[in-house]
Amino acid sequence: MGAFTAEDRILILVIAALTAGVFVLDLLTASGISIWALYVLPLGLSRWFLFRQLTWVVAGTCTVLIILGYFSSPPGASFDVAVINRSLGVLMVWIAAFFLRYDRA
Repeated sequence: MGAFTAEDRILILVIAALTAGVFVLDLLTASGISIWALYVLPLGLSRWFLFRQLTWVVAGTCTVLIILGYFSSPPGASFDVAVINRSLGVLMVWIAAFFLRYDRA
């Protein structure tokens, strides 16, 4: 694969900025609030990129950030609710990544 075009670089910057923004929001909110649902925005944008593996990279990054957010967010919900909430977030990210990556034949 050759060099990235200007549009590719802009898309990567937008995806990175959205991902970072969602992570900051996640850190600022209590653990019971499902801010992680916003990770579908950068994940959806990754579908437009020609490098097909970017969706998996973004999904992996979002997974790591959801887990880091669990340990860094202010307490709010009980342990069980927070763990279930984050687990559902990780599951949703990977289901969305799967549907974004595979087209109907």
